[in-house]
Amino acid sequence: MYKIGLSGGICTGKSLILKIFQELGCYTIRADDLAKNIIFTPNSPILQELVNTFGEDIFDKKNGLKKEKFTRLLFEDAEKRNFVNKMVHPLVKAAREDLFKSLEEANVYDFFIYESALLVEAGIYKEFDKIIIAYTSPEEQTARLIKRDNISLEEAEKRIKAQFPLSEKLKVAHYTIDTSGTIENTRNQTLQTFHLLKKDLKIL
Repeated sequence: MYKIGLSGGICTGKSLILKIFQELGCYTIRADDLAKNIIFTPNSPILQELVNTFGEDIFDKKNGLKKEKFTRLLFEDAEKRNFVNKMVHPLVKAAREDLFKSLEEANVYDFFIYESALLVEAGIYKEFDKIIIAYTSPEEQTARLIKRDNISLEEAEKRIKAQFPLSEKLKVAHYTIDTSGTIENTRNQTLQTFHLLKKDLKIL
């Protein structure tokens, strides 16, 4: 089983591509899902540190962390976001490696597709056999973000500029998928990438 990393900027179609790979019979997993399982589990190993960092207001004794408030504070404060990332990344890595090992032993899948927005900037991309980067035009990316999060043009541009440059992510790509067009176009490009992966990694 091969480790394939999937990344790109915000609203560049990563989720759609991941879904298509799943339909093609690949094992797919999102870094965000692993992170949420670590952060929001009732017995989270970093719960007390999160409360110490963000304050008692983010915690409810009955329901645990207040997800919406925590997520908003995390996005608004880059320093705290980086602090949380440093705590969570090693735990996510361990969870990913344990999952990959168990799947490899089961010998069911050819590809383990791991989607992570921070794949490149965190240096994680070096741990994968191949890297796929999703991209779209700046105008399309901005329009999608405005529609998805119901925010202003100014706020959308601010969020995009706060991210690691997409141009830098494209530099480490083995394959790229342009999602600017229709969903069908993205599907076709993903199918092409799937077949190229099989060819390049000599999977019959």
